Amino acid sequence: MTNRYISCARSIGAQIKDRACRWGQAEDGAVTVDWVVLTATMTVIGGVIVALTVDGTTDVGNQIGTVLAEKTVSE
Repeated sequence: MTNRYISCARSIGAQIKDRACRWGQAEDGAVTVDWVVLTATMTVIGGVIVALTVDGTTDVGNQIGTVLAEKTVSE
């Protein structure tokens, strides 16, 4: 009985190895993967740009608001 299980395990291992080799050689989803990677990269770059500029733009916005609040409207 033990030999039967060993033989079965070897057979399953060979099938997994064969499928892994075929999967590694397939190019069916390469364009999709490229698109997802490029989109994710651009999203991360956009987030970094926002994180780096948010403090500066907030300060400028506050200064503009202060100047406008001090101005009087003449009729």
